[in-house]
Amino acid sequence: MKFRYITLIVYFVLSAFSLRAQTFTDSFVVDGIYRNYICHLPAGYSPASTYPLVLNLHGYTSNAVQQEAYTQMDGSADAHGYIVVYPNGVDSFWNSWGPATGGPYGANDVKFLTELIDTISQRYHVNQKRVYSCGISNGGYMTYALACAITDRLAAVASVSGTMSNYTVSTCHPSRKIPVMHVHGTSDPIVPYTTGASLSIGVEQVMVFWRDTDACQHTTDTTDLANTNLADGCTVQTIHYPHCAAGNDLLLYKIANGGHTWPGGAINIPLFGNTDRDISGTDEIWKFFDRYTLDGPVAGVEEVSTISFALYPDPATSTLIIAGVPDMAEASVSDLMGHKVIAHIMGTQVDVSSLPGGIYTVQIQNDKGQTGVLKFVKQ
Repeated sequence: MKFRYITLIVYFVLSAFSLRAQTFTDSFVVDGIYRNYICHLPAGYSPASTYPLVLNLHGYTSNAVQQEAYTQMDGSADAHGYIVVYPNGVDSFWNSWGPATGGPYGANDVKFLTELIDTISQRYHVNQKRVYSCGISNGGYMTYALACAITDRLAAVASVSGTMSNYTVSTCHPSRKIPVMHVHGTSDPIVPYTTGASLSIGVEQVMVFWRDTDACQHTTDTTDLANTNLADGCTVQTIHYPHCAAGNDLLLYKIANGGHTWPGGAINIPLFGNTDRDISGTDEIWKFFDRYTLDGPVAGVEEVSTISFALYPDPATSTLIIAGVPDMAEASVSDLMGHKVIAHIMGTQVDVSSLPGGIYTVQIQNDKGQTGVLKFVKQ
């Protein structure tokens, strides 16, 4: 009996260790400085598969451990099958203000984070076409610096409560068009919505910068999201530039009365203002990232219904064929924000020649009330 008891203890200890082993801390030397990070492998990780990689950068005075706990991205990584890495800045700071910053704050963080991508890629099976960066506050600033400096390595980026330093703006020459998502509270006391922090630009200026850089049309789609949490003091509006070069998107989550916080964050931080609870910043960021690879928008088959049908050709240029749908009663085409761009489809051939490049969905409902949704890419 005693032996069995000990065996059970060992079993549970090893089982717990197995679960914890998905997350580990490591380091390597860059410019004579030990740089460390936390890496989380998704549940069920297998060397036989390749995985997207997400860098998640903490804010100033914070660290990797806190960012991991605050954003709860490990759970998203487990659910959707991607690797997430939480790096540490030198003295809890990311240098996106340029080499003239000096002291420990003059660290070459672009070099560190580039080598971090290489290090994780050497040790694990990373899909090199699906590497992304996001961050909050100072980490958001650093994410924009990466978007400018290593555009050829990142499929998309997202910044929460962090704008762009004047240095980043003045030196930003992306090698390709890149999808950008920004999340910001209008009552942010640390990085003000209208002006940004010291030596940086405001949110609207950031959007104009990327609108022009990504060659987006000036027309936007604005949507008020459901105010599902009346106690958080916030409401959310999305401002979407759907017509950008290379099928990319520029998307702003404007949080009315929101503070310097991560929407849906694990804790409220009253000193930094309201935390929006209508959306999850982590979920919205991954949904945005999941649309893109380095090659552009993802052409995915996303069945969400009882109807089985097909779309071809995909990508489409002028005509899209809907095949395999008997008793079709109603069909429409929408962009990824849910706005209908073709309200009524007659027959099985759809003229999509006038649609800008990007990802769209076809929604179908037959005369039995069954529905179906598939994505396609318009070149």
